[in-house]
Amino acid sequence: MMEDLSLHILDIAENAIAAGAKRITIAVNENEVRNLLTIRVTDNGPGIPPADLGRAADPFFTTKGKRTGLGLPLLAQSTGQCGGNLAVTSAAGKGSRVVARFRFRHIDRPPLTNMEGTLAVLVIGHPEIDFRYRHRKDGRVFRFDSRRFLKGIGRPWETSPDLIRAVITALRSGLESIGGT
Repeated sequence: MMEDLSLHILDIAENAIAAGAKRITIAVNENEVRNLLTIRVTDNGPGIPPADLGRAADPFFTTKGKRTGLGLPLLAQSTGQCGGNLAVTSAAGKGSRVVARFRFRHIDRPPLTNMEGTLAVLVIGHPEIDFRYRHRKDGRVFRFDSRRFLKGIGRPWETSPDLIRAVITALRSGLESIGGT
């Protein structure tokens, strides 16, 4: 089991990038009133073939040439243990969507923990990808669009320390403004 949910988000996004996605939207909704945490990761990649979609949460299935694919199965296990569920949908040529729902106050729910670090790694590590992030917490909303920070940057080695600081500062202050992690 992964220690925190931000690592699951990182895994899903990295898999989308490896599959060819150029735009990834990550949405987190923390709703304490409804006792619900929802995480949605949507991409514009090639999609999951219909024959593979039903097996996406099977730990003994992978398309990566190794014996197991544990990312989605571990996330499915976490959601199930916390009174939630995992749904994976996909359309050929249009991309995929992973939605994980958890009971917000469930004692076994892993924390979100380090969304700032996860998003910074994705944005700085993959400047060619358009990342959109929305985090809603009890009515307060923070939005982040990587295009704002990476306009004109086409190669990872061109990323400057000032740009890295700007991305991290924007993420930190935005998440703090809504009381997010």
